[in-house]
Amino acid sequence: MALKVYVVFLLVMCLVTTLKLIKVWRGAAPFRLSQRANDAAYLRVLQTSSKSLAQWIGCAFLGWGIVFSEGLLNLCRGMLNEKVTGRLVILFATEDFASSLGMALYVILFAHLVRWHITARINRLPS
Repeated sequence: MALKVYVVFLLVMCLVTTLKLIKVWRGAAPFRLSQRANDAAYLRVLQTSSKSLAQWIGCAFLGWGIVFSEGLLNLCRGMLNEKVTGRLVILFATEDFASSLGMALYVILFAHLVRWHITARINRLPS
């Protein structure tokens, strides 16, 4: 159940990240930042978006940690109840953990790259 909720969270995170990128690009097209160079409102949008994405990235890591620990706990309980520690069970569990980590890291990478892009735009604006 926790993994399903986490996958929905990751989808929402992708959507939010995409919307933030579109909002930044609507303010100034990707290679036309100079048009909004002295606009304080646009600078606030960039700073707010960057900080927000940093918080989303942190939540994604924390969420994956919760999903991982809950899954590991359920695996250990199941293995203790069955009194069997087969290699196949451990391989399936490892596969599940690896797939959830992979999903999380792809979404986090996307959000991190967008945040990096936004931060680069902030740094190119005149002080």
